[in-house]
Amino acid sequence: MFSIDISQNFGEQTEFLHLFIITVFIVWLSLVIYSYKKYGSKKTVMYFLPMILAALFIESAGVASGRYYYPGYIVYLSVIGGGVPLIIILAWSANLFLLFNMAKHVVSKVYQKRNFLQIFLISLMAGCFAVCLDLLEDPLAHYNNWWIWKETVSGVTFYGVPLLNFMGWFVLIFYMTLATLLIERSRFSLNRKILLSLTSISITGTIIFASHGLIARLFQMLGLA
Repeated sequence: MFSIDISQNFGEQTEFLHLFIITVFIVWLSLVIYSYKKYGSKKTVMYFLPMILAALFIESAGVASGRYYYPGYIVYLSVIGGGVPLIIILAWSANLFLLFNMAKHVVSKVYQKRNFLQIFLISLMAGCFAVCLDLLEDPLAHYNNWWIWKETVSGVTFYGVPLLNFMGWFVLIFYMTLATLLIERSRFSLNRKILLSLTSISITGTIIFASHGLIARLFQMLGLA
């Protein structure tokens, strides 16, 4: 069941959380304004809202699983029992927009054909960019307790962050970029593209969960998780 909770314990257990929240919000708002001015309101909805919804379910599931949690924030959203800060959900939409546009710019310089291969390459590079970003962001966030990984989490870690988490970033950004570009380049009207981008989240989300589950099983077999 969907719920919204307001916490009275802002900054509890954390360091510099207010700076993190302000920075993320400024980046998110700047990207939304940029998208609105360049692409219009409908495309902006298509670029940001599906990822916001996908992140809400995926992050809520992650918190509900007991692997990590987010202390000290103000506004929390939950859909399946795990409370996720609103700013984290907005951050994911900013990540997707920024990373897939960076990847699109790079790939289009070396491969100009607008076909499925180009979409795949853009998605692949966006996923790689996501891992590079998370290699910097997650250890910093973990150190300052912006989100806390439970000590019971086993397997190989990087500065306290499970290796499997970085693969999760790749999988999420890869598939969301792939879905976004496939819908964007389809021949449907813009209104139908928006509707399709929202209704297809269930399919994309299922693929993301299944892919991450297979990778997790492989990591367990190899003793990495």
